[in-house]
Amino acid sequence: MSLRFRLNLMISLSVLAIFGIGTLFMVHDARRSVRAEVQSSAKMALQLIDAGLVQVQSGEPSLPQWLKQLALLEKTRHLKIQVRQLPEKIIRMEGQAPPTTAEQTPSWFAWAVMPDRLVGERRLQGPDGTELSVLIEANPEDEIREAWNEARSFLFMMAVLVITIYALVHVTLGRAFKSVSIVLQGLEDIEQGNYGKPMPRFSLPEFDRISGAFNHTFASLSKARSENRALTQRSLAIQEEERRHIAQELHDELGQSLSAVKVMAASLRDSSAGPQNNEAVDAIMGICDHLFDVVKGMMRSLRPMMLEDLGLLASLEDMLKNWRCRNPGIRVECDFDERVEELAGSAKIHLFRIVQECLTNVVKHAEARSVRIRMGLEPAGSEPHCVLLSIEDDGRGFDPAQPSTGFGLLGMRERVASLDGDFRIETGPGQGVRVGVTVPCGGIHHG
Repeated sequence: MSLRFRLNLMISLSVLAIFGIGTLFMVHDARRSVRAEVQSSAKMALQLIDAGLVQVQSGEPSLPQWLKQLALLEKTRHLKIQVRQLPEKIIRMEGQAPPTTAEQTPSWFAWAVMPDRLVGERRLQGPDGTELSVLIEANPEDEIREAWNEARSFLFMMAVLVITIYALVHVTLGRAFKSVSIVLQGLEDIEQGNYGKPMPRFSLPEFDRISGAFNHTFASLSKARSENRALTQRSLAIQEEERRHIAQELHDELGQSLSAVKVMAASLRDSSAGPQNNEAVDAIMGICDHLFDVVKGMMRSLRPMMLEDLGLLASLEDMLKNWRCRNPGIRVECDFDERVEELAGSAKIHLFRIVQECLTNVVKHAEARSVRIRMGLEPAGSEPHCVLLSIEDDGRGFDPAQPSTGFGLLGMRERVASLDGDFRIETGPGQGVRVGVTVPCGGIHHG
């Protein structure tokens, strides 16, 4: 559950709670007001009836006249008056107001504010000696309608207020979380090594300070990366130069020395000498031939001489030819675009080393049965700007989350990073390994 969702949920629940509490207080006040009003009206009516009964007993006015006056009293709001001739007969009083139709009040509100039933009764003797009962019952309908009209206005105002508050908070949080999203994107850029996109300025001072700190960090990391890449390029150049020097020394010194030893051993062969001496000479010449092969392999590994003379593709074909001879159980498929030769630039030696390292890993770790190597250009049109290299095997793979114990992958990453390229590896237990490399044409991109 995201922070934004939780905050929106908390705000929604808070405004609903405020609206609910306000509604409860409104209903409580309306109920109290209705009860007080009907009690006051009923009390006043009872006092008037008591006073009228005293006058009727004194003979002025007469009972029929007083009943007419009583009927007029029922026109007062909140009252319902009935005169009964006991035991059951209801007397219709002249001038009694007929029931009126009024605006309907919601049943839930009427139920919530309806006061307890309030009934008063007075008895008197009629002219013919019959006993009459005057019932006064509080009728809160009019007061409830008035309370509902007031409550409706109050609820409308509260709803508008709650919606306004929620909208303001939502807009404010939206602005803040928009800034948070930009900050998170900046963190992802740092994680992916993309330092070229500075963070914008923010209107909120807190986020603006964060933006300034991030931009300073971007600049520092970009400078450090540039220095590290320059150092890596220099280190790799020195390494390749040392390899070239060692390969040259092996060719010039050890190769010539072995040739001299073989020539001297051949000069010692004598038909008149014993077979034991000739066997020793043959053994020396065989060891020299073996050392020649070893030295050639070391020279090929240290510095592919064909790379300078015949180019990248020819060097790769020669390396793969020798690799197939040493590993006949692994099938190798190649697909090279000939235009890479003229567009790879200074990346040639690095692409060669990456293929070399991947093939070494296939032999040491993958237990694969086939390897597929592709090298092409992107886009495939007339103006490509990237060299693409893909090496894929069907070996046992590995868990990329586990820390690597060797330096092969790290070395390949450093080579690609020094070229401002992109290095990708896709693998999993039992899923083989796919290495993808993208480098700018010309070797190093200066952008």
